[in-house]
Amino acid sequence: MSSTTIEEQVVKYLTDAHAIEEQALAQMRAAPRIAKDERLAQVFRDHHAETERHERLVRERLEAHGASPSKLKDAALRTGAVNWSGFFAAQPDTPGKLAAFTFAYEHLEIGGYELLRRVAERAGDLETASVVERIAEQERAAARIIASRFDRAVEASLAAQGVGVA
Repeated sequence: MSSTTIEEQVVKYLTDAHAIEEQALAQMRAAPRIAKDERLAQVFRDHHAETERHERLVRERLEAHGASPSKLKDAALRTGAVNWSGFFAAQPDTPGKLAAFTFAYEHLEIGGYELLRRVAERAGDLETASVVERIAEQERAAARIIASRFDRAVEASLAAQGVGVA
């Protein structure tokens, strides 16, 4: 097993977080077009702006460590987001599936930021720990907003399929 420093681990987790934000940006760009519901689309547009800030904050923390985002990781996850967007666009119940996937993805981000925060704290990088703690809280808020729209997503999914509700 190769030996790495805690500083290298912070950078590794920051590059992972950056790649995840890049994927989220690609998803948030596509989501309003495929949401099939204006209120859901607005949630995604609002979160896109927040996700841009998250990407910038993570990139700044990488730069503070003398590092930069991983082009390979970023490209791989962006490609995955495009593939997911295509998958959702082809589904008759896109609003519900898109909301569920986005809710789950927010929790993936939260988990990643919680791990990064703890590693940064152990490395004595309190600035990174503070930044990612704030980002994680914003991701929690986004997940709550998406969860509050699940009924709307179900209604839009059923309507898109021509399913009447009793």
